[in-house]
Parts: sequence; C-alpha cells; structure tokens
Amino acid sequence: MPLTPEEKAARRWQRMYDKSREFQISTYVRKFVAPLFQKMVRAEFGADPRQFVTAIVDGEIRQVPRHVGECVCVTCGKVDAWNSGIKGIHCGHFIASRRNSILLEEDNVAPQCSHCNFFAHGMQGVFRQWMLAVRGEEVVERLEWLKTESISFDREDLVDMRIEYADRLKAAELSMFWQTNDVPF
Repeated sequence: MPLTPEEKAARRWQRMYDKSREFQISTYVRKFVAPLFQKMVRAEFGADPRQFVTAIVDGEIRQVPRHVGECVCVTCGKVDAWNSGIKGIHCGHFIASRRNSILLEEDNVAPQCSHCNFFAHGMQGVFRQWMLAVRGEEVVERLEWLKTESISFDREDLVDMRIEYADRLKAAELSMFWQTNDVPF
C-alpha cells in the first residue's frame, strides 16, 4: 500500500533527524544546513524574473542586466550562473560572523563573486552601501544588533530548516527551468 504524503514527510523528517544525531549540533549546522541555505539563496536570486538587478559597480549604484539563472555580484556587478561553483558566485554575508544569530539570516546574505567574497574579504564597505540602498537602514541596524545576540539551535529546528531550505531550493530550480524552457502542453 503506498504511503500518504504525510507519512512520506514524517519518514523524511525522521531520517534527517536520525542523521543529525550522528553529529554535534555545530557540525550539523556547518556541514548540512548552512551549505544548503547558501545554495538555496543563490538559486532564489537566480530564479528572480527581473531582468535588471541593483549592484554597486565602480562605486555607483547601477542596474545590471541578467538572465534567469544568473546572479549578479552585489559588490562589483559581475554576472555568473547561480551554480557556477567555487570560482563563481558565492553567498556573501554582509556581517561576516559564524554566530548562529546571523549565520542563517536571509537579510544578511546576497550573491557575491568569489573575488569580492573571498579574496577581497567581502568588500564590506561596498556591501554596506548596497545594503543601505537596497535593504535599508532599519535592516542594517537589526543585523548589527543580531550580531551581538546569542542563540542556539536544537536538532528539531535544524531538521525543519534543512527540509525548508531543500524544498525552497527545489522550487527555485523548477522556477528557473519553467522560465527558461518553452514546454508545450
């Protein structure tokens, strides 16, 4: 007899929970949840149907053209595929920290090319300029306050987050597929 969708979801959750018990919570976050979160963020930016995206190019706020499936580095304007790998687009953190309070905070991340994110250490001044222009002073102040806070995750919350991020990643990938392929019905 086939399983109901609810039974499938419950089994999926239990499998992930059992897997999480093999690791310390901090290891589970770094190894399973954070990478999935970052991939989901890049995919959702890639699935955005807007043709122009705001970025800082040569110190100025500009609208950079892009296609569905591409991300724009918010601190230099480089355009690359959302899944371009380690030398392509990263998920840059405005406030660079490994604190749980901002590690998985969606307002704290945006696409950055590998050069800006890694070699130029996040281009913090330019990233701040973009954050203020696009997300606003209120968000920046909230993130700066969150950095001083301490939160901890329990296994159940992490499994829930992992499932949510995986579902959102799949939805973004499907959205990109449907936007870029003319499929006759």
